[in-house]
Amino acid sequence: MKRLAVFFFVLLMMASLASGETYTLPGSTPDGKPYNNIGIVSEVMVDLNVTMVNTAPFPKFVIVNPRYDFKVIRLSGKEGMYSFRVNGTTYHVPMNLKKTSLNYFIGFWIMPYETVVVNFRIPYNNSYLITPVDYKSICGDSKIVALNYTLVNGTLYYNGKIRSSSEDIYPMTCGVMYPQLINSPKILFLRELFPLNDGYVKVLHYRGTVTLRLTNAPNEAGVFNTFFAVAVPVVFQGAKMYNFTPNYTMTYDNYMREFLWRYRGVVPPNNTQTLRSSEFDNMFTLTDTLLTGVSVGGPHVIPPKHTGLNYPVWIVFMGHSMEIRYDVEWSAG
Repeated sequence: MKRLAVFFFVLLMMASLASGETYTLPGSTPDGKPYNNIGIVSEVMVDLNVTMVNTAPFPKFVIVNPRYDFKVIRLSGKEGMYSFRVNGTTYHVPMNLKKTSLNYFIGFWIMPYETVVVNFRIPYNNSYLITPVDYKSICGDSKIVALNYTLVNGTLYYNGKIRSSSEDIYPMTCGVMYPQLINSPKILFLRELFPLNDGYVKVLHYRGTVTLRLTNAPNEAGVFNTFFAVAVPVVFQGAKMYNFTPNYTMTYDNYMREFLWRYRGVVPPNNTQTLRSSEFDNMFTLTDTLLTGVSVGGPHVIPPKHTGLNYPVWIVFMGHSMEIRYDVEWSAG
């Protein structure tokens, strides 16, 4: 039977903090975004300019997935669709319904032999949500699950609940915290991105930016820090990835084969080569949001096929939120 231990402590904070606030873990944020058992929400935004050509002697209408806002970049006027969000509901607004709808589907026309550039976006108000895996401990989910805090004359009073999932006398400790990986990349192939099913309409090129927003959703008060590893959220198969901001800490292969063994002081199997001492020391320069380190190019996450295990991984030490950005580019032929 699980027990809940009540704790109470006092911490001086800024007087600007609101009083009478409360949150509960685990659960979901008010707008329905899921988070794992350490409160992390993972959202992906995409902004791509795609060059397409119609090689047919007649016009073609391309249907767009409403997940994406889009804008056709040409001189014939406003064509596209944008979205906004109110009370957890996303609304889509076509710029010109006559030009951007056919058979009640949303999309755009490409004229005979025309080449167009179309901007596709997944914006902040309609982000693609990735459900991160839970952080694992030997003691299960024995941790803080609820917190209430009240500001009285500049002093912050806490009271809350800590879940105890064990009734046994052992263990006394539940291991040492280390940055467990909370996600695995989603692999996107060209035919999955653009299932045009038409021999005349072709994708020639795309280029743009992917943004991963990480939020400690219940941590508006800034009370808790989180420590974990996160992988690049989306890999466009065959495309170049570059301009990582902030730069990634290591690859998945280095994370699994070298970093975890050295960090935990465990001898790796089969005498696996480990990082040199100087490289390891430089890996832990603590900044406001990230443990930056060597750029060389968890255990509870199974990577997808076709990644080559060399996709980027970041070691994150985070308060409320941070963003990771990188560019992608692909050309036919």
